[in-house]
Amino acid sequence: MIKTFKKLSQRQGPALIFLTGVTLLSGCAALGFKQPEPVTVGQVIEMSKEGVPAEVIVKKMRDSESVYRFTGAQLAKLHDLGIADEVLDYMQRTYIEEERREQSREDQGDWDMWGAGFW
Repeated sequence: MIKTFKKLSQRQGPALIFLTGVTLLSGCAALGFKQPEPVTVGQVIEMSKEGVPAEVIVKKMRDSESVYRFTGAQLAKLHDLGIADEVLDYMQRTYIEEERREQSREDQGDWDMWGAGFW
């Protein structure tokens, strides 16, 4: 019986490893480890033209974890195109919040230079 198992494992081992790997990777995707697709500015403009409510647009942007960086002139142009103030405010906040997160990471890095357990 042990000989039979060894023969089966030698022939089917690579296939089992492959199938196990595929199963694990597909499980990761099913659990939401996939990076969400960003909502583009063009999509925001299109949704606004189609009459999609501002709350729905903001939710899509939030769910996609998109970050938007605009100049004042670009924001004014989007406003002139009919993008709701709520959407523009959210887009502007994404950049501000990302800058804060980045600064926080940099600040944390400064403390790490002292080594673990300094205090």
